[in-house]
Amino acid sequence: MESFFLKIATKTFFIQLLLICSLPLHSQTIPIGGQDLIRSQALKNIHYEKQGMGVATVVSATPDSSVVLSLKTLTQPPFIYNLALNFPLKKQKLLKEQVLLLSFQARTVSSSLETGEAKCLWLLRQSDSHKESLERSVSLASDWRTYYFPIQTTQAIKADDLALVIQFGYPPQELLLRDLQLLIYPAETDINSLPKTQISYAGQEPDAPWRKAAKERIEKHRKGDFQLNFMDKKGNPLRKVAVQVKQKKHYFSWGAAVSAQDLINDPKHIEHFRQAFNLAVFENDLKIKRWNKNDNQAVLVTRALQVLEENDIDIKGHVLIWPGFRYLPPIYKRHQDNPKKITKLLNQHLDAVLNTTRNKISRWDVVNEAYTNQDLQRITGSEEILYEGFRKLKQKEPQVLRYTNEYGIISKGGHDSQKQAWYYDFIKRIDQHTGGLVDGIGIQCHIGTDLTPPERVLEILDYYSELDKKIAISELTLEIKDPEIRKQYTLDFITAAFSHPSVFELLFWGYYEPKHEKAAIFSENWELAPMGEAFFSLVHDEWKTNIIAETDSTGSIKGRGFYGLYEYTFVMGNQVVKGEFSVSPGETEIIKIKIP
Repeated sequence: MESFFLKIATKTFFIQLLLICSLPLHSQTIPIGGQDLIRSQALKNIHYEKQGMGVATVVSATPDSSVVLSLKTLTQPPFIYNLALNFPLKKQKLLKEQVLLLSFQARTVSSSLETGEAKCLWLLRQSDSHKESLERSVSLASDWRTYYFPIQTTQAIKADDLALVIQFGYPPQELLLRDLQLLIYPAETDINSLPKTQISYAGQEPDAPWRKAAKERIEKHRKGDFQLNFMDKKGNPLRKVAVQVKQKKHYFSWGAAVSAQDLINDPKHIEHFRQAFNLAVFENDLKIKRWNKNDNQAVLVTRALQVLEENDIDIKGHVLIWPGFRYLPPIYKRHQDNPKKITKLLNQHLDAVLNTTRNKISRWDVVNEAYTNQDLQRITGSEEILYEGFRKLKQKEPQVLRYTNEYGIISKGGHDSQKQAWYYDFIKRIDQHTGGLVDGIGIQCHIGTDLTPPERVLEILDYYSELDKKIAISELTLEIKDPEIRKQYTLDFITAAFSHPSVFELLFWGYYEPKHEKAAIFSENWELAPMGEAFFSLVHDEWKTNIIAETDSTGSIKGRGFYGLYEYTFVMGNQVVKGEFSVSPGETEIIKIKIP
């Protein structure tokens, strides 16, 4: 086993720890024989502050040296290491390949990241050169978890050089830390004998009860019956003819975020994208900052729209209104004391982008992340400026579906009931003020280390289905790097989502690993990444219907398949006959096919 902290030559690799211990805290035991290098009494005196950036303080301490620390980032500094806390250690020199165990309990109090999880980077200093340090980052769950990190040094360490540092210069966040230990073990200790953070989630088991129910729902809600009646030109049935029926396209929308530049400049992107998906959403090209920054943005988007249309790919727009200064051009902040000017600027943008994309977009994220971004509402005095976006889209393109979009609903283990309730009520408020103009509910699903169990995913989907809207899994990503868990959780997550009758689309937030590591369907050389293996095994194998059957005495073939577009093929004499038909929700498709 490799050391938990990895180092090759003089280059330290920053490797994201994306493991979470979902097992009970007593399920792993720390071997005896370890000596703690932390000066526990000194932890009570910790106070670290960088004005305007962040602070680390003791929240509570007991006589037995039990200390709870709060590490809070107020403003994200230029570099993660700009907020760094050194822990008090006993003087100790270490041998090369010395085995240690870093363990602690921690939880997220607040986070600005879409995963809802605070992050920190642990650093074990081995010398006076930072290049020799061993680093690892970790994302933290919202409830108390125990983290175990085995370490093996890569060189001998002088007592004066040894240091344990936590860096927390990420976007605004707060985390709590307690029960910190850095245990040194005798030279003969096997690093494999030490506990390590486990990856698991409820419902991961092959026989988990939710699986059978999900499979039954998929059979009920995602498939339909069809009947093909084949006749010759005189209307006589074609009997005993071998017919191949192959599904070409899904009715359900499977998609991913795209870049206009990629679609236009590199044919490999559209070539592989169309093999996987039938829906595309522009990641950044339609956002107001990008739109206003580039003079030729409208031309670029128009060309990309044409590429997608030529490849029969449906298109989702993202996003009309993102109401925080962070996501708006600087002119909005300059005019924050002038509500009329703000409203005028926004209307001009909506007109420009909607005119450019007219008759090209099937659905729009009208409002994005209004829970944490409320500058436009504050300036104008209400949410009316958001409601008006729904009205304007209805007026200009009444056939286009109108969506909301929000993060932190299913992620974070699905625990944030306060935000879930706010989003539910927000959707209701929009409907109340616009006469029911919300068509769809976007749930982003940037899944961090606290993997939301499939049954909890289904419970949350049930909750929003009460609003009687289409539900979109709009931005699926996974922080976890372990390939096995990435594949397994992707299988389970999209199975749960696809099984829910209110879910109409699922989009990954990217697809190409060099640009979107967290949503990698394809690797750098365009082979399938672990998420892609999971996706293709379901969407383009298990959930695609392909049959070969022989017509009966009435010239008919009866079948049942996943909703979508189909192609039939058979040979008649020296002629190969082909045609298409659709299986759609709501009724049995009976298609009469007369051969000329």
